Amino acid sequence: MNILFFTHPFPNYVPDFLLHGLRKLFGPSVVDYPKKDCIYEGILDGAPQDGPNRFSLFAPDNGQIDRDDIRGKIHAGYFHYIICDVRAIDILKRQVLQWPSGLVLVDGEDIPVRIPPGPYAVCRRETDGSDFSIPLPMALPEELFHWITTFDHEQKAYSIGFLGVASHGERKAVVEAIAGRYPDALLNTTAIPSQDNPVPSGRLGRDDYYRKIQQCRVVLSLRGLGYDTLRFWEDAACNAVHVSQDMPLYIPNDFVREEHIFRFSSPSQLIRTIDTVLDGRVNREAIIQKARRHLLSHHLTTSRAKYLLQKLRTLFG
Repeated sequence: MNILFFTHPFPNYVPDFLLHGLRKLFGPSVVDYPKKDCIYEGILDGAPQDGPNRFSLFAPDNGQIDRDDIRGKIHAGYFHYIICDVRAIDILKRQVLQWPSGLVLVDGEDIPVRIPPGPYAVCRRETDGSDFSIPLPMALPEELFHWITTFDHEQKAYSIGFLGVASHGERKAVVEAIAGRYPDALLNTTAIPSQDNPVPSGRLGRDDYYRKIQQCRVVLSLRGLGYDTLRFWEDAACNAVHVSQDMPLYIPNDFVREEHIFRFSSPSQLIRTIDTVLDGRVNREAIIQKARRHLLSHHLTTSRAKYLLQKLRTLFG
């Protein structure tokens, strides 16, 4: 299967992880155009990874990816599907005179982009599916899962952990409620990364982040600018019970409440849930192992790519 994937040079989790899953499935017949250098360099979120486990999501491109005569191949119908990050639509437009068949637009933004109806499929991260788009939440690269699990044997030192931005709004209220209730919580909040300050003071590199969060008995997922966050998928891989804020999103093969995950809609409900877990009223080890098996079966990037291809076959034949 030949797939063309129009990319934007800046990191963008949903299209980048979809590209990762497709490449693992089909190898060099999935063509990233233009070549997305940041993925090959191991940059996932604006800053290079650190630590001994640093890796690139992709093997080095030593000429295996054929990016020659993209326009000619599009017009000859060479590609089964043409997938485009919404940030790269202008690049797509420069290559085509009209929308090609098998076109898929991927909206991985925090706030859904307005996309007019057209002869293409629309995939969207922040949706419950009622807008006629194909729900396409993030997933976890297998490499990140293995990185996280290298810290499985870290000694548990904290009741609950959340490391991230929590300077205002819902996150701030939740973090403050936890801090007042659990003196042994791991709570380290930082400013929002920006182009001028990509690594704010107190922000941990990925290696240190995974080491610290694996020292927690419970890990907490809170919405960011959008509901779907990479933290949610990382937390599902941890050797800890995963507690997440409710998300009004459609997730294919979602985690099951109180079997794989616990969810909450208010700080008081969150505290009751944490107490239930820490007091031993649930089988923590069974929940953790079931959640990991579910993650590996349904929510690696390869699974997300297979899910999308099934949807596209229904739409395009």
